[in-house]
Amino acid sequence: MNQHSMLSAPQTGRFRRKLLGWFRANKRSLPWRGQKDWYPIYLAEIILQQTTVEQGLPYYRAFIRRFPHVSALAAADLQEVLKLWQGLGYYARARNMHKAAGILVKEYHGRFPREYKQALKLPGIGPYTAAAILSQAYNRVLAVVDGNVSRVITRLLALEDDIRRTDTQKRIQHVADLLISRKYPGDFNEAMMELGALLCTPRAPRCGACPIRFYCRARAEGKTGHIPYKSPPSPKLKQYHLVMIRERDNRLLLQQRSDEGLLAGMWGFPVRAVSEKELEKPEELEEIIFKRSVLKKISPPMRHIYSHIDLKYRVLWLREHKESARDKGNGRWLKRYELESYPIHKAHLKALEWFDKQCCS
Repeated sequence: MNQHSMLSAPQTGRFRRKLLGWFRANKRSLPWRGQKDWYPIYLAEIILQQTTVEQGLPYYRAFIRRFPHVSALAAADLQEVLKLWQGLGYYARARNMHKAAGILVKEYHGRFPREYKQALKLPGIGPYTAAAILSQAYNRVLAVVDGNVSRVITRLLALEDDIRRTDTQKRIQHVADLLISRKYPGDFNEAMMELGALLCTPRAPRCGACPIRFYCRARAEGKTGHIPYKSPPSPKLKQYHLVMIRERDNRLLLQQRSDEGLLAGMWGFPVRAVSEKELEKPEELEEIIFKRSVLKKISPPMRHIYSHIDLKYRVLWLREHKESARDKGNGRWLKRYELESYPIHKAHLKALEWFDKQCCS
């Protein structure tokens, strides 16, 4: 196999047998594997978007325990779903999962559609997720391409093109479509992903243990160290925030984000966007921010990285003695323990941890 040709039919058959044999002997025991019901597979695939198995597994267990079937998820309050998702990031996944559950119950009688085009119409379902669910749940011959599969295929082909490019991704998808087992498509997809996760890793791949190493051009040419090639990402947008933990009568002010944007529907503390220079010396903004407050403490600089935002922030602990006009209809004043019931996004959870340490020290 080289960059311009694929395996012959007999080679492809041997390739599939070796890969599937390795997978069945070495696959990790995961609770959604081997399920006849589509729902555990669906739940796992949504949670594992942009999340490792190790990180996602506790969330999967919590969700399947709380919402054991799709009708339970559809009937849940979105705030409860977001609370259970708290800390996993990319919260649009949770909102879309909840919305899709409602559609599946209402329009599909609690079943996942068997047709690829119908699956793609569901919120939060793209080509990869649709193929993963349909191949595993319904044995549909649809090849998945995620980061693991991309790495396996680019190494098989010794393909050195930038995997951020659309034409490169189309080529990888084409190869995956040719390789997939027609008899066991779900197992084959999982095997390709498992191979990338366990053996064909980004750094120090375990080529000696790989069941398909003799088909791998990158191994033969000593190129596994720099394949796949991914061009540098676009620089993240820099933002600077002052996060204000306002305290009054042993209560803290919590506000809900709007229904649009990165953290839609989540809760957090009041925020003021500032410049990098203002973040260094927030006390100089006293007239604007601390007019009705006593500044108790200022945190050291903190940082939180989102998919496209590099956020630097500091936390201000402000003690207030009376209600101001700006407070009317502006969030909820809550006892500290009451905050545990609200879905608070991760950057502000770190702010709350800092506040707790100040109170206890």
